Amino acid sequence: MRTVLIILILVLAANPIFGAFPSKYIDYNISIKLNENRVVTETIDIKFPHNSTQFNIYLIHQARNLEIYAGKNKINCDWRYERAGTLISCKNFNSSSIQIKFEYRGLVTQYEDYYVFSDRYIIVTPTENFNLRIYLPKGYILYETEEQIQLYYPTNGIQKTDGKIIYVEWNYNPKLGDVYDVSIFYEKALRSDQFAVIISTLFIILIMIFLFIYFRKQPKIVDLGLTEDEKKVLNVISHNKKVSQKKIVRETGLSKAQVSRIAKSLEARGLIERKRRGRSYEIITK
Repeated sequence: MRTVLIILILVLAANPIFGAFPSKYIDYNISIKLNENRVVTETIDIKFPHNSTQFNIYLIHQARNLEIYAGKNKINCDWRYERAGTLISCKNFNSSSIQIKFEYRGLVTQYEDYYVFSDRYIIVTPTENFNLRIYLPKGYILYETEEQIQLYYPTNGIQKTDGKIIYVEWNYNPKLGDVYDVSIFYEKALRSDQFAVIISTLFIILIMIFLFIYFRKQPKIVDLGLTEDEKKVLNVISHNKKVSQKKIVRETGLSKAQVSRIAKSLEARGLIERKRRGRSYEIITK
């Protein structure tokens, strides 16, 4: 099947309708952008050794949203679907470079927790430099498991990043008829199940922090040889920034005389401070 496909493309390239200009590529660069919806956006940049006025190419995909540029100028070219691909013929331009942008579907396969992109690239025109880059969708990484040895094929590709997106790059000095079967395995950097675990963990951590802060703020009565009545009084005082002796009497059930005596004792030990307010005292914790 591979031999038949190569012969088919070479025959199409030699067909008079397909044209003969240019006869050589200096640079043949293909950029593949994999989108999250499994649509593939491909950009082909070709540089000729001299200005050309005619260009023909056969894409092995049925191109959608096709755009063609000669230099910086968008040009109108004749094209049609031919067999499984797209036949493009451009005339009446004058440029040493051509750029082709298009989209297609069907080459990204989704498995349970990862994706695979596979395609084939065939050199049908003498080419000095062939460069291929495949960009993962934003937020995706190369898929790796213990059983899997390689993340992509051919294995001589180099994993890189532009700071936001991961991509794999291949560089070749190809021969006419060379075939490159390319596959790349990738997955979301954070799957939905992983995201749920992280959110749950963060929620638990936040609750623990809240409880720690809450109980840390709760005043604690240190047992320094205090009597039960002294603990009652000090407990009321510690829950208020400042409190009157009358309030302490109400909340503890102790008599005014008992509260007064205990307050004096606590003040003497440096645990509280009493400030006179009229005929009574206001008590502040230290």
